[in-house]
Amino acid sequence: MPQQTQVPVLGSTIEQLRAGFADGSTTPSEALELTIAHMEKVQPSINAIAATDVDAARESAAAATRRWEEGRQLGPLDGVPVTVKDSVNAVGLPWRHGTKPNDGLANAEVDAPPSARLREAGAVIVGKTTMPDFGMLASGVSSLYGIVRNPWDLSVTPGGSSSGAGASLAAGLTWGAIGTDIAGSVRLPAAHCGIVAIKPTQGRVPHLVPSTVRSAGPMGRTVADVAELFRVVGRFDARDSLALADEADCADPILPLDDVKGLRVGVLSDMGYGFPADAATLRTLRAAADVLAAGGCEIVDLPAPFAPGVYDALDTLYVVRARAELESHGDRGGEVLPGLVRWIEAAGPLSATDYERALGRVTADQMAFAAMQRDVDVVLSPVLPSAAFPAEHLGMNQDRPLEHCSFTAWFNQTGQPAVSMPFGEDGGHPVAIQLAGPRYADRRLLALAGWLEERRGTEPDWPLVPRTTPADVWKEA
Repeated sequence: MPQQTQVPVLGSTIEQLRAGFADGSTTPSEALELTIAHMEKVQPSINAIAATDVDAARESAAAATRRWEEGRQLGPLDGVPVTVKDSVNAVGLPWRHGTKPNDGLANAEVDAPPSARLREAGAVIVGKTTMPDFGMLASGVSSLYGIVRNPWDLSVTPGGSSSGAGASLAAGLTWGAIGTDIAGSVRLPAAHCGIVAIKPTQGRVPHLVPSTVRSAGPMGRTVADVAELFRVVGRFDARDSLALADEADCADPILPLDDVKGLRVGVLSDMGYGFPADAATLRTLRAAADVLAAGGCEIVDLPAPFAPGVYDALDTLYVVRARAELESHGDRGGEVLPGLVRWIEAAGPLSATDYERALGRVTADQMAFAAMQRDVDVVLSPVLPSAAFPAEHLGMNQDRPLEHCSFTAWFNQTGQPAVSMPFGEDGGHPVAIQLAGPRYADRRLLALAGWLEERRGTEPDWPLVPRTTPADVWKEA
């Protein structure tokens, strides 16, 4: 009999949980029951879970338990409880896209690619996480689900649009989540909630419907957890016509990275428009740059890439996308979140010519943004201009609710991979940094994030009991 070790289940890593499965100190069924019990305690406070299928999850966990006992695991996530975002189809669970007009639709009968890959690896999909209407807000306010709250401080937003995914991971509900990202929607909640997320190279993680700017992205409490998820969901799926072929070295480990010497790191602290980064954000950014410099990286300060007014064209693309979904609901459009409708209507009538003109402007701007990065290996920037805003708000600017996504949105347009990871705090709220690299450099970017995480010297003191007032973010590693 192998020696049993006590597994710190709530808030533990995937590796720790898997070690518990291997030595018999816990089982997938026990981990799931702890998850369900913990969910019942914290869900009323954070509102992170959109739907569950407990019976199906128990069947999956029981099957995984038998496989571990017999030594025939399906894959690296066998028995690990996870969630997927409301917008990601999973068999037996509802798809609502965060909006009340979709309430009552039939449950999904086919898994989207991320859900399919998770099941193939043995993961137990516990349920789906909440999101705002249409996924078109960077906050957790929804006409269907209400207000999602951040477990670090229930008065502030968990970010969005993968709102429930960020909140549930910080609160220790599951060991991983899949979100989606069109302007920062996995990275923004990761930043607000003190977790890690990657928006992959466009096409690296297949998803439906195919998109040139929206990606599915893994989210977890540590870089290693995100890397585990990335290896699983980043497999080719022919249903996504834009999906990339599997990487030849996909079985090789992503972590650890031993040496960063010689990397040329561009520090981007100002986008040239929108909300400027506040003092705490800039202090955290500089702290990360100093760690990289101490490791032998060359640090280069990048100029602001844009001029005021650049956001107008990008906002037009967003509002047209939102308007198309609003109009698809016909008479039920009046049930959509009023603040979202106000933003859509404030744009006024937009013609196909208006849209084409805006698309041309955004295309030119994203090409210039990509060109600016050619002389550096990685871009280091904030994720958010500041750490927190009220949970009830649609965004930092409620009239243009995606405007504060300036540091994240352009990497969707260029198709580059970008990682959000916590690196500081401001008054009890996590503060994150963003690492972005060339297309197809996802694995190297995760390795660099892991290198930084090891040298942070602290780790999050997870709010497994949601906090009504801010408290210490960090504990010693």
